[in-house]
Amino acid sequence: MDIKGALERVAFSEGATLLGVAPVERFNGAPFGHHPGDFLAKARNVVVIGVPIPEGVLRREEMMKGSQFVPEEERLELLQNYFYYTSGFEVINTRLEQITLRLALLLQEEGYRTLFFTPTFGKQYNNYYQKYRFAPFSHRHAAVRAGLGEFGLNNLVVNSKYGPRARYNSIITAAELPATPLLKEKVCLGKSCGKCLEECPGDAIIDAGHNLQNSPRPDENAVWLDPVSKTDHTLCVKSREEVFCEGRCLAVCPVGMLKT
Repeated sequence: MDIKGALERVAFSEGATLLGVAPVERFNGAPFGHHPGDFLAKARNVVVIGVPIPEGVLRREEMMKGSQFVPEEERLELLQNYFYYTSGFEVINTRLEQITLRLALLLQEEGYRTLFFTPTFGKQYNNYYQKYRFAPFSHRHAAVRAGLGEFGLNNLVVNSKYGPRARYNSIITAAELPATPLLKEKVCLGKSCGKCLEECPGDAIIDAGHNLQNSPRPDENAVWLDPVSKTDHTLCVKSREEVFCEGRCLAVCPVGMLKT
């Protein structure tokens, strides 16, 4: 049986448009407790799927202007906290959970011990994050190591087709699967663009070589397989609560942006 082909058929029929496979060896150097083998002793691969965010969800600045029902001073808050968080976040998280469950059960039926996660910052994840302030497993690192993109200046995975406008989830399995090649050409435009840094109203993205202490300036010609910036989550939360900018760093990235 072509297991990877079966995984792709199920995932793509259920709404995913990205699927990659990262051998566990690509996670060497992961923090203790966060390597795939720390979750599944006989892990051989990590399967990562991605579901794109519809771009229209992110273009909300001009939506509902002049509404007869929503006061202007409440408009952006409504569009962020209802429209974006549902259409661009929770619905996609639910879809990722459903797809990874199906894939995990498919692998199990083929005789391979397998587990999957919930998406980072999804409803099931929030209580864990509030207590420990980190994710149990990094889907961003897994996506990059599965060849689905590279880390961008915005501290997100930048994919050649969708830019940073996709969400990911991971499956750890004992199945032997063919690996997806790592990226060989850059996707993020780096400092020649820098729109994610410029457009962040809270200055929450701290990039290496600029204002991130003790970090060397990243090689602008190399594919960034590890983060070259950090996100100050306190500043990010403050900004989105004050100016309702959640998702702006995704919206302004020109990589993969639709032309119409």
